[in-house]
Amino acid sequence: MFRFVSGLFKLILFALILVFAIYNFDVVTLRFANVYEFTLPLAVVIFLVFVLGLALGTTMTWFSRSTIKKRP
Repeated sequence: MFRFVSGLFKLILFALILVFAIYNFDVVTLRFANVYEFTLPLAVVIFLVFVLGLALGTTMTWFSRSTIKKRP
């Protein structure tokens, strides 16, 4: 029963994210120091920021765990 509820929740969450991405497909321009300029859809920008945050958080967690010394 729990697997069914969990699967249903994941399906609803996926559908909400998909609808959000479809309705926010307007093009935005990103500029960095007036040197680089990128024109991407808003959904792609949000996805890239999410992936970058996930990678940064995972890397910081990995570094913090690797530097902690275990006490005997």
